[in-house]
Amino acid sequence: MVPMFEPISEIDISSLYSTIGSRTTELDNQIVRALMSDGAFVATNLRDSDHLDQKIARLMRFFKLSHKIKLRYATKTYQPSNPNNYRGYYPPPKTPDWAYKESFDIGPEPAMTSPNVRGAESFREPNVWPNDIVLPMWRSEMLEQLRQLRLLGTLLMRAIARGLNVDPEPFLAASKGRNASMRLLSRPTLPEEFRLAVLNDGNNGHKDSYNKEPIRDGRRIITGCHVDENLLSILWQSPAGGLQMKGTEGTWREVYPRAGTLSIHCGTLLTGLSHNQLNGTPHRVVSDGASRTSLGHFLEPDFETDLYIPNNTSPISYAQHLVSIFPDRFIQPNTPHQ
Repeated sequence: MVPMFEPISEIDISSLYSTIGSRTTELDNQIVRALMSDGAFVATNLRDSDHLDQKIARLMRFFKLSHKIKLRYATKTYQPSNPNNYRGYYPPPKTPDWAYKESFDIGPEPAMTSPNVRGAESFREPNVWPNDIVLPMWRSEMLEQLRQLRLLGTLLMRAIARGLNVDPEPFLAASKGRNASMRLLSRPTLPEEFRLAVLNDGNNGHKDSYNKEPIRDGRRIITGCHVDENLLSILWQSPAGGLQMKGTEGTWREVYPRAGTLSIHCGTLLTGLSHNQLNGTPHRVVSDGASRTSLGHFLEPDFETDLYIPNNTSPISYAQHLVSIFPDRFIQPNTPHQ
Protein backbone atom coordinates (compact mmCIF):
# COMPACT_ATOMS: atom_id res chain seq x y z
CA MET A 1 0.00 0.00 0.00
CA VAL A 2 1.38 3.39 -0.97
CA PRO A 3 1.35 5.72 2.07
CA MET A 4 -1.24 8.48 1.63
CA PHE A 5 -0.72 10.21 4.98
CA GLU A 6 2.31 12.20 6.05
CA PRO A 7 4.23 10.52 8.88
CA ILE A 8 4.45 11.83 12.42
CA SER A 9 7.93 13.24 13.07
CA GLU A 10 10.52 11.03 14.76
CA ILE A 11 12.73 12.22 17.64
CA ASP A 12 15.85 10.49 18.97
CA ILE A 13 15.35 10.54 22.76
CA SER A 14 18.53 8.62 23.67
CA SER A 15 19.81 11.56 25.74
CA LEU A 16 16.59 11.91 27.76
CA TYR A 17 17.70 9.56 30.55
CA SER A 18 20.99 11.43 31.04
CA THR A 19 19.53 14.97 31.11
CA ILE A 20 20.04 16.48 34.58
CA GLY A 21 18.79 19.74 36.05
CA SER A 22 16.63 22.52 34.65
CA ARG A 23 18.73 23.64 31.70
CA THR A 24 16.80 23.37 28.44
CA THR A 25 18.30 21.10 25.77
CA GLU A 26 17.67 20.91 22.03
CA LEU A 27 15.86 17.63 22.67
CA ASP A 28 13.40 19.45 24.94
CA ASN A 29 12.76 22.01 22.20
CA GLN A 30 12.25 19.28 19.59
CA ILE A 31 9.70 17.53 21.78
CA VAL A 32 7.73 20.70 22.45
CA ARG A 33 7.76 21.77 18.79
CA ALA A 34 6.39 18.39 17.73
CA LEU A 35 3.66 18.38 20.39
CA MET A 36 2.64 21.94 19.56
CA SER A 37 2.34 21.25 15.82
CA ASP A 38 1.38 17.59 15.44
CA GLY A 39 0.27 16.82 18.98
CA ALA A 40 2.55 13.79 18.89
CA PHE A 41 5.90 12.33 17.90
CA VAL A 42 7.56 8.94 17.52
CA ALA A 43 10.31 8.29 20.06
CA THR A 44 13.34 6.43 18.68
CA ASN A 45 16.53 5.08 20.26
CA LEU A 46 14.73 4.17 23.45
CA ARG A 47 16.53 2.47 26.27
CA ASP A 48 16.56 -1.30 25.55
CA SER A 49 14.76 -0.67 22.25
CA ASP A 50 16.20 -3.85 20.72
CA HIS A 51 14.02 -5.92 23.06
CA LEU A 52 10.95 -3.68 23.29
CA ASP A 53 8.83 -5.41 20.63
CA GLN A 54 9.66 -8.87 21.93
CA LYS A 55 8.71 -7.93 25.50
CA ILE A 56 5.40 -6.36 24.50
CA ALA A 57 4.58 -9.20 22.13
CA ARG A 58 4.94 -11.59 25.09
CA LEU A 59 2.29 -9.62 26.97
CA MET A 60 -0.15 -10.17 24.11
CA ARG A 61 -0.27 -13.90 24.80
CA PHE A 62 -3.25 -13.20 27.06
CA PHE A 63 -5.39 -12.82 23.95
CA LYS A 64 -4.47 -16.35 22.84
CA LEU A 65 -6.33 -17.81 25.81
CA SER A 66 -9.74 -19.33 25.15
CA HIS A 67 -12.75 -17.06 25.36
CA LYS A 68 -13.99 -19.04 28.36
CA ILE A 69 -10.77 -18.44 30.30
CA LYS A 70 -10.57 -14.75 29.35
CA LEU A 71 -14.09 -14.23 30.70
CA ARG A 72 -12.86 -15.23 34.17
CA TYR A 73 -11.18 -11.81 34.28
CA ALA A 74 -13.87 -9.81 32.48
CA THR A 75 -15.52 -6.82 34.09
CA LYS A 76 -18.95 -7.15 35.69
CA THR A 77 -20.63 -5.75 32.58
CA TYR A 78 -19.62 -8.88 30.65
CA GLN A 79 -19.46 -11.41 33.49
CA PRO A 80 -21.99 -10.39 36.20
CA SER A 81 -20.58 -12.84 38.75
CA ASN A 82 -17.20 -11.06 38.74
CA PRO A 83 -16.50 -8.28 41.29
CA ASN A 84 -14.34 -6.05 39.05
CA ASN A 85 -16.01 -3.09 37.34
CA TYR A 86 -13.01 -1.34 35.78
CA ARG A 87 -9.76 -3.31 35.74
CA GLY A 88 -9.52 -6.51 33.77
CA TYR A 89 -10.79 -7.89 30.47
CA TYR A 90 -13.17 -6.29 27.95
CA PRO A 91 -14.38 -8.61 25.11
CA PRO A 92 -14.92 -7.37 21.54
CA PRO A 93 -18.26 -5.57 21.06
CA LYS A 94 -21.22 -7.57 19.80
CA THR A 95 -23.18 -4.46 18.84
CA PRO A 96 -22.07 -1.18 17.21
CA ASP A 97 -19.59 0.66 19.43
CA TRP A 98 -17.06 3.49 19.18
CA ALA A 99 -14.20 0.98 18.61
CA TYR A 100 -13.66 -2.61 17.56
CA LYS A 101 -11.26 -4.23 20.04
CA GLU A 102 -10.78 -6.45 23.04
CA SER A 103 -8.60 -5.19 25.85
CA PHE A 104 -7.11 -5.80 29.29
CA ASP A 105 -6.49 -2.94 31.78
CA ILE A 106 -4.18 -2.74 34.79
CA GLY A 107 -3.04 -0.04 37.20
CA PRO A 108 -0.30 0.29 39.82
CA GLU A 109 0.23 -2.11 42.71
CA PRO A 110 -0.52 -1.80 45.50
CA ALA A 111 -3.77 -0.08 44.56
CA MET A 112 -3.79 3.71 44.93
CA THR A 113 -5.38 5.68 47.74
CA SER A 114 -7.95 8.37 46.99
CA PRO A 115 -9.41 11.42 48.76
CA ASN A 116 -12.89 11.52 50.27
CA VAL A 117 -14.69 12.10 47.00
CA ARG A 118 -17.85 10.14 46.21
CA GLY A 119 -17.04 7.64 43.48
CA ALA A 120 -13.26 8.03 43.69
CA GLU A 121 -12.84 4.44 44.83
CA SER A 122 -14.03 3.40 41.37
CA PHE A 123 -10.73 4.41 39.84
CA ARG A 124 -8.40 2.67 42.30
CA GLU A 125 -9.86 -0.77 41.90
CA PRO A 126 -7.38 -3.64 42.46
CA ASN A 127 -6.02 -5.43 39.41
CA VAL A 128 -7.26 -8.87 38.40
CA TRP A 129 -4.73 -11.46 37.25
CA PRO A 130 -4.58 -14.88 35.63
CA ASN A 131 -2.51 -17.10 37.89
CA ASP A 132 0.94 -18.37 36.93
CA ILE A 133 -0.46 -21.70 35.80
CA VAL A 134 -2.56 -19.96 33.15
CA LEU A 135 0.09 -17.38 32.15
CA PRO A 136 3.49 -17.96 33.78
CA MET A 137 5.32 -14.71 34.74
CA TRP A 138 2.69 -12.56 33.01
CA ARG A 139 1.81 -10.51 36.08
CA SER A 140 5.42 -9.56 36.82
CA GLU A 141 6.10 -8.77 33.15
CA MET A 142 3.03 -6.53 32.97
CA LEU A 143 3.95 -4.61 36.12
CA GLU A 144 7.55 -4.17 34.97
CA GLN A 145 6.39 -2.73 31.64
CA LEU A 146 4.05 -0.39 33.51
CA ARG A 147 6.97 0.75 35.70
CA GLN A 148 9.34 1.34 32.79
CA LEU A 149 6.83 3.31 30.75
CA ARG A 150 5.85 5.43 33.72
CA LEU A 151 9.51 6.35 34.22
CA LEU A 152 9.69 7.40 30.59
CA GLY A 153 6.53 9.48 31.03
CA THR A 154 7.93 11.38 34.02
CA LEU A 155 11.14 12.15 32.13
CA LEU A 156 9.11 13.45 29.21
CA MET A 157 7.08 15.67 31.55
CA ARG A 158 10.30 17.27 32.79
CA ALA A 159 11.48 17.76 29.21
CA ILE A 160 8.19 19.39 28.21
CA ALA A 161 8.36 21.83 31.13
CA ARG A 162 11.91 22.79 30.17
CA GLY A 163 11.01 23.16 26.50
CA LEU A 164 8.02 25.37 27.31
CA ASN A 165 10.18 27.44 29.68
CA VAL A 166 7.52 27.32 32.40
CA ASP A 167 7.68 26.62 36.12
CA PRO A 168 8.55 22.91 36.31
CA GLU A 169 7.00 22.34 39.75
CA PRO A 170 3.39 21.80 38.56
CA PHE A 171 4.65 19.28 35.97
CA LEU A 172 6.69 17.45 38.60
CA ALA A 173 3.87 17.49 41.15
CA ALA A 174 1.42 16.09 38.60
CA SER A 175 3.65 13.22 37.52
CA LYS A 176 5.85 12.32 40.49
CA GLY A 177 3.55 9.73 42.07
CA ARG A 178 2.72 6.12 41.12
CA ASN A 179 -0.51 6.47 39.19
CA ALA A 180 -0.87 5.23 35.61
CA SER A 181 -2.99 2.86 33.57
CA MET A 182 -1.78 0.36 31.00
CA ARG A 183 -4.01 -1.26 28.41
CA LEU A 184 -3.33 -4.18 26.10
CA LEU A 185 -5.49 -4.12 22.98
CA SER A 186 -6.19 -6.71 20.33
CA ARG A 187 -8.21 -5.98 17.24
CA PRO A 188 -9.04 -9.31 15.62
CA THR A 189 -9.75 -9.55 11.91
CA LEU A 190 -12.41 -6.92 11.31
CA PRO A 191 -15.87 -8.31 10.48
CA GLU A 192 -17.28 -6.75 7.33
CA GLU A 193 -20.55 -6.04 9.12
CA PHE A 194 -18.95 -4.06 11.97
CA ARG A 195 -20.34 -0.56 12.42
CA LEU A 196 -18.99 2.28 14.53
CA ALA A 197 -21.40 3.98 16.93
CA VAL A 198 -21.69 7.44 18.40
CA LEU A 199 -23.97 8.90 21.06
CA ASN A 200 -26.92 10.68 19.54
CA ASP A 201 -27.98 14.20 20.44
CA GLY A 202 -30.49 13.04 23.02
CA ASN A 203 -29.84 12.66 26.72
CA ASN A 204 -30.74 8.99 27.06
CA GLY A 205 -27.30 7.61 26.24
CA HIS A 206 -28.56 5.79 23.15
CA LYS A 207 -25.96 5.06 20.47
CA ASP A 208 -26.58 5.48 16.76
CA SER A 209 -24.68 3.13 14.48
CA TYR A 210 -23.14 4.26 11.25
CA ASN A 211 -20.46 3.18 8.82
CA LYS A 212 -18.34 5.99 7.45
CA GLU A 213 -17.13 5.78 3.91
CA PRO A 214 -13.60 4.35 3.68
CA ILE A 215 -10.89 6.96 4.00
CA ARG A 216 -9.00 7.88 0.85
CA ASP A 217 -6.66 4.86 0.88
CA GLY A 218 -9.53 2.38 1.27
CA ARG A 219 -9.08 1.57 4.98
CA ARG A 220 -11.90 1.77 7.51
CA ILE A 221 -11.97 3.61 10.83
CA ILE A 222 -12.10 1.03 13.64
CA THR A 223 -11.54 3.41 16.57
CA GLY A 224 -13.29 6.75 16.35
CA CYS A 225 -11.58 10.09 16.90
CA HIS A 226 -11.06 10.83 20.62
CA VAL A 227 -8.71 12.46 23.11
CA ASP A 228 -7.23 10.95 26.28
CA GLU A 229 -8.12 12.32 29.74
CA ASN A 230 -4.64 12.09 31.24
CA LEU A 231 -1.20 13.75 31.16
CA LEU A 232 0.66 11.86 28.44
CA SER A 233 -0.08 8.74 26.41
CA ILE A 234 2.67 6.38 25.30
CA LEU A 235 1.64 3.89 22.62
CA TRP A 236 3.09 0.80 20.95
CA GLN A 237 1.54 -0.90 17.91
CA SER A 238 2.20 -4.09 15.98
CA PRO A 239 3.35 -4.02 12.33
CA ALA A 240 -0.29 -3.79 11.14
CA GLY A 241 -0.19 -0.11 12.19
CA GLY A 242 -3.16 2.19 11.64
CA LEU A 243 -2.70 4.78 14.41
CA GLN A 244 -3.29 8.37 13.26
CA MET A 245 -2.97 11.76 15.00
CA LYS A 246 -4.62 15.09 14.13
CA GLY A 247 -2.33 18.11 14.39
CA THR A 248 -3.25 21.66 15.31
CA GLU A 249 -3.83 22.55 11.65
CA GLY A 250 -6.45 19.79 11.37
CA THR A 251 -4.40 17.40 9.21
CA TRP A 252 -4.28 13.68 9.97
CA ARG A 253 -0.77 12.20 10.15
CA GLU A 254 0.10 8.54 10.56
CA VAL A 255 2.23 6.73 13.10
CA TYR A 256 3.87 4.21 10.78
CA PRO A 257 5.05 1.16 12.76
CA ARG A 258 8.78 0.74 13.16
CA ALA A 259 10.59 -1.73 15.40
CA GLY A 260 11.73 -0.47 18.79
CA THR A 261 9.73 2.77 18.77
CA LEU A 262 6.85 4.29 20.75
CA SER A 263 4.54 7.18 19.93
CA ILE A 264 3.87 9.96 22.42
CA HIS A 265 0.86 12.29 22.45
CA CYS A 266 -0.80 14.84 24.74
CA GLY A 267 -3.58 14.18 27.20
CA THR A 268 -6.12 16.83 28.15
CA LEU A 269 -4.46 17.57 31.51
CA LEU A 270 -1.51 19.18 29.73
CA THR A 271 -3.74 22.11 28.76
CA GLY A 272 -3.80 23.68 32.21
CA LEU A 273 -0.20 22.79 33.01
CA SER A 274 1.08 24.33 29.76
CA HIS A 275 -1.05 27.49 30.02
CA ASN A 276 -3.01 26.41 26.91
CA GLN A 277 0.08 25.84 24.78
CA LEU A 278 -0.64 22.10 24.51
CA ASN A 279 -3.99 20.33 24.21
CA GLY A 280 -5.24 16.76 24.14
CA THR A 281 -4.37 15.18 20.79
CA PRO A 282 -7.27 13.83 18.70
CA HIS A 283 -6.39 10.36 17.42
CA ARG A 284 -8.03 7.37 15.75
CA VAL A 285 -7.21 3.94 14.33
CA VAL A 286 -7.80 2.83 10.73
CA SER A 287 -7.57 -0.69 9.35
CA ASP A 288 -7.48 -2.67 6.15
CA GLY A 289 -9.13 -5.52 8.06
CA ALA A 290 -5.98 -7.25 9.33
CA SER A 291 -5.60 -8.23 12.98
CA ARG A 292 -3.66 -5.75 15.11
CA THR A 293 -2.30 -5.51 18.66
CA SER A 294 -1.25 -2.44 20.58
CA LEU A 295 -0.37 -1.23 24.05
CA GLY A 296 -1.32 2.07 25.65
CA HIS A 297 0.31 3.58 28.74
CA PHE A 298 -1.56 6.53 30.23
CA LEU A 299 0.38 8.71 32.67
CA GLU A 300 -1.87 10.06 35.42
CA PRO A 301 -1.49 12.18 38.56
CA ASP A 302 -2.10 10.56 41.92
CA PHE A 303 -5.75 10.94 42.87
CA GLU A 304 -5.04 13.47 45.64
CA THR A 305 -3.11 15.78 43.29
CA ASP A 306 -4.71 19.20 42.78
CA LEU A 307 -4.94 20.37 39.17
CA TYR A 308 -6.09 23.44 37.30
CA ILE A 309 -8.69 22.26 34.80
CA PRO A 310 -9.79 24.56 31.94
CA ASN A 311 -12.98 26.48 32.82
CA ASN A 312 -12.37 25.90 36.56
CA THR A 313 -11.33 28.96 38.55
CA SER A 314 -9.81 26.94 41.39
CA PRO A 315 -7.86 23.67 41.49
CA ILE A 316 -9.61 20.35 42.06
CA SER A 317 -8.23 16.93 42.87
CA TYR A 318 -7.64 14.49 40.04
CA ALA A 319 -10.16 12.18 41.71
CA GLN A 320 -12.83 14.88 41.59
CA HIS A 321 -12.03 15.55 37.95
CA LEU A 322 -12.45 11.87 37.06
CA VAL A 323 -15.79 11.42 38.78
CA SER A 324 -17.00 14.61 37.09
CA ILE A 325 -16.26 13.36 33.58
CA PHE A 326 -17.01 9.64 34.14
CA PRO A 327 -20.07 9.63 36.45
CA ASP A 328 -21.21 6.26 35.11
CA ARG A 329 -18.26 4.52 36.78
CA PHE A 330 -19.39 5.18 40.37
CA ILE A 331 -19.17 1.90 42.28
CA GLN A 332 -18.74 0.67 45.80
CA PRO A 333 -15.29 -0.58 46.88
CA ASN A 334 -14.59 -4.14 45.77
CA THR A 335 -12.57 -6.91 47.27
CA PRO A 336 -9.61 -8.18 45.17
CA HIS A 337 -10.46 -10.74 42.50
CA GLN A 338 -8.98 -14.13 43.35
